[in-house]
Amino acid sequence: MEIMDGSFEFPLYVCLDDGTVIQIETADRILYHLEAIDIENDEYLFWDAAARPLKVAIAKGKVSGLESTENKITLPHEFEKYAEQLGVSIDVSGKPEEVWAGLRKAEESRPRRPGLFSRLFGAAKTTF
Repeated sequence: MEIMDGSFEFPLYVCLDDGTVIQIETADRILYHLEAIDIENDEYLFWDAAARPLKVAIAKGKVSGLESTENKITLPHEFEKYAEQLGVSIDVSGKPEEVWAGLRKAEESRPRRPGLFSRLFGAAKTTF
């Protein structure tokens, strides 16, 4: 993969179409997490480790490079929206890696919803 502007730094932060933000550690993991056709259709917003907006270029179904772009929203603002979606409050004024660590910690401390089998079988009361 050619990085057209060598100033980009990993990890990348990606806002998915449902508002979820994910972190992608290396270039070879981009298509592990995301579909090439969705990237081509601009369904995601991307930022690098320094919160610079970027576009992932796709050619023949493969990542062919990274390019500077303009995003309609900043990474700190997207982090804020994601935190709201999670129902947590975080400080988004630090470096992206620090904010991401805070998001992950807040996400892990949230109570988990019971799984399908727990809801179906675990809560059933037996009466004799």
